[in-house]
Amino acid sequence: MHQKRCIILDVNATELFRLGRRLMKIGVDSFPESEFRTLPTSYRIVLTDVIENPHSSITEITTRTGFPQSHVSAAVAKFRDAGVFVTTIDPTDRRRTLVRRSAEHEAAAERLVAPIEPALERALGLRSQAELEEITAALELLASHLTSPHLSSPRPVTAHPVGR
Repeated sequence: MHQKRCIILDVNATELFRLGRRLMKIGVDSFPESEFRTLPTSYRIVLTDVIENPHSSITEITTRTGFPQSHVSAAVAKFRDAGVFVTTIDPTDRRRTLVRRSAEHEAAAERLVAPIEPALERALGLRSQAELEEITAALELLASHLTSPHLSSPRPVTAHPVGR
């Protein structure tokens, strides 16, 4: 059986998986040296999500990250026990736990929001500012489509031949 390929990019599932792994490695390299750099990637994602979305419930974090609720709860508990997060009961719905970063860890949390350009330059050996700007723009476009807040889970992607 003939499998469809994305005509525009000519990328198959294996290549897309490899690209995702490579982007994850560049993302990890983008994190500045800190106590957070050695955490598992999934915990850093939960940490970053709480930094970007303070006062979120466990359910909201689960929806945005795509991780199982048990995993998000375990990560939140670890950060709470370490004093990085503060959890409170939602006064409007006592079944919900709200999560935010602690005041003591504001500066450390801000270090997680780091520019990606230095890591891209190292990973790709970019030779010009124009190359860096082109790749950064492409990544921003891709991120805007794949990390949109209204997406609760990845949508199926169907390749549509162009001009054929």
